[in-house]
Amino acid sequence: MILYLNTSETNLIEVKLFEADKVIKQEISHENLKQSELLLRMINKVVRDLKKLEAIYVVSGPGAFSALRIGVATANALAWSLHIPVNELKAGESIEFNKGFKEFKSVVPKYGKEPNITKGIK
Repeated sequence: MILYLNTSETNLIEVKLFEADKVIKQEISHENLKQSELLLRMINKVVRDLKKLEAIYVVSGPGAFSALRIGVATANALAWSLHIPVNELKAGESIEFNKGFKEFKSVVPKYGKEPNITKGIK
């Protein structure tokens, strides 16, 4: 089974479980700025047995700074702990099920522009 995560927008969380290139379960939320609150709960609803996962696909960008970081960090942590590969996709790109990734290599978020991080006032 393959887990797909997309948190590339501030108002989108997609969690899908694929088996033999077909979606067998999914959760989608359009709540704004809720990735940190909802993502793990949504994964838990979709995947009952994490040990059955063969790979994780995550949208790495371009997209919203914090939303992407949450999705990519979650995908990296799950893949690393389960000893499975994590694969990146661009927003809107389809999964290639026959890629054959065999080892863990972390994914880095790609924001598409410089992060808009404000500096504190002294």
